[in-house]
Amino acid sequence: MPKLYGWVREVVPESAADLAGIQSGDLLKTINGNPIRDLVDYQFYASDEEVLLGIERNGRAIDVLVAKEPGAEMGIRFGEEPAPFIRICANKCIFCFIDGLPKRNQPQRGLPLGMRDTLYVKDDDYRYSFMFGNFVTLTNLKELDWKRLEEQRLSPLYVSVHTTNPDLRRKMVDGPRAGDILAQIQRIGSLGITCHTQLVLCPGINDGDELERSIRDLTALRPIVESISVVPVGLTKYNNLLKTGELPPMRPFRLDEARDVMARVERWQRQFATEPGAHGLPFVYLSDEWYYNTNQPFPPARHYGDYAQIENGVGMTRKLVEDWRVAKRTLPTALEQPRKVAILTSAMAAPIITKLARDLRAIAGLDVRVLPVTNVFFGPIVTAAGLLCGQDVLDEIARSCPDFTPDDLLLLPRVMLDNAGKRFLDDVTIEDFIARAPGRVVFARDAAALAAAVCTLAPAPEPTAAG
Repeated sequence: MPKLYGWVREVVPESAADLAGIQSGDLLKTINGNPIRDLVDYQFYASDEEVLLGIERNGRAIDVLVAKEPGAEMGIRFGEEPAPFIRICANKCIFCFIDGLPKRNQPQRGLPLGMRDTLYVKDDDYRYSFMFGNFVTLTNLKELDWKRLEEQRLSPLYVSVHTTNPDLRRKMVDGPRAGDILAQIQRIGSLGITCHTQLVLCPGINDGDELERSIRDLTALRPIVESISVVPVGLTKYNNLLKTGELPPMRPFRLDEARDVMARVERWQRQFATEPGAHGLPFVYLSDEWYYNTNQPFPPARHYGDYAQIENGVGMTRKLVEDWRVAKRTLPTALEQPRKVAILTSAMAAPIITKLARDLRAIAGLDVRVLPVTNVFFGPIVTAAGLLCGQDVLDEIARSCPDFTPDDLLLLPRVMLDNAGKRFLDDVTIEDFIARAPGRVVFARDAAALAAAVCTLAPAPEPTAAG
C-alpha cells in the first residue's frame, strides 16, 4: 500500500476547509473516496465544488464535506512536502547535475555542512514536471504511471529529449527505454497531453547534424510538442572533461561551436515564424546562455510569446529588461541622505545588470555598485546566478563593501535560494547570511522587487489633503 500524503500542518483562517471544521493535525486520507498519495492527487481531486474528505483525527475516521467555488483553493497547508514520494531517476545521463556536485556531506571551505541534502536527490518525476516545470526523460514511467496520466491528464509536461537518435540517446541518457523517446511523446499525445521539450547540447555529441535531426523529428510531432529549447551543457569543476563510455569527454562550447549552433537554430526559427498560424513565433528557442556567451543581442519580447520555457533560461533576460522599463518609473529622483546599494549578480548577467544600474545612478545621493560574483565553489566556468553559493557571495561583499553600514542595501537575485527561500546551495542559511552581511539584505525575485527595494531608501511622499 503506498504511503499517504496528507498530514495537515495548518488551515487558512476563513477558508473553505476552516469553515468546514478541518483542523491542524488531521490526516487527510481520501477525497471523494480516492486515496491521496501526493500533492497531485490532492490538487486533482480537490477541484470540485463539493468534496468529501476522509479524515483521521485522533485515531478516529470521520468524513467532512467541504463546499467551495469550483477550482478554488481549499485552504489546507500540509506538513509533509511531496519530496518523500519523489520518483528517483534510474538514468545515468552523461551530464547529470549530481556528477557536478562535490561528494555528499563533504565540508567545503570551512563550512560544516557542505551542500544541502536535497541537491543529491536525483529525480525524474512526471508529477514534478507537471507541478513545477521540472524536465523529465519519460524513461522511468511504469504502466501505473501511464494509467494515472490518462486519468488525470497532467498537461503540459516538460521533457528532456537531448537527441531523437535512439542509439545516441541510449548512450547519453543510459536508462530504461531511453531510445523510445519519440514513441513516448506520441503516447502522451494520445492521452491528450502536450509537452515542452529541451535539447541539452554537448559539443561533438548531439550538436551539428544531430541537432538538425532532433529539431526535424520533434517538429513532426506538433502539436503534441509545443516548443523546443536548445540549452548548452552546464558543467562544474567536478565534472568538466568527464568522459563517459565511448562518447567524447564533457566540455564547454567553444565560441565557433556556439555560433554554429545559433546559426542552425536561427534558420529553423525563420522557417517556423513564417508558417501560417505561427504568429511569428519560432517554436524552437535558444536559451539565454548562447546570447551571453557569443555577445549577441537578445531577441525582442515578441520572439518569446508567453515565455513558456522561461524557467529553463529561455527569455529570462529579455523579460527582465522589459519589466525594468516599467519598474524604473517608480524610482525616486533623489535621496535625502546618501546611501549605497550593491547589486550582487552572476558573471554572465553582469553586462545586463550594469545597463539597468545606469537608471539607478541617476538618483541623486545613491552610490550604485554592480558586483559580479566569481563562482569559486563550482569553478569559474559556472556563470549562472542560480548556482552561486552563499560563501562566495559573502566573500565578494567583504571585498567590495567594507564601507557599508546597516542603512545601505545589498540586492541579490531570489534564484540564489531554495524554493522555501531559506538556504543557499552550500547550505548557508539566510539567517546566517544576513547576520554576516554589513548592510540590509533583499532578495529580489524580479525587476519590480528590485525597484521597490531601492525605493525604500527614499522617504515616502507626504500625504496631501483631499480636495
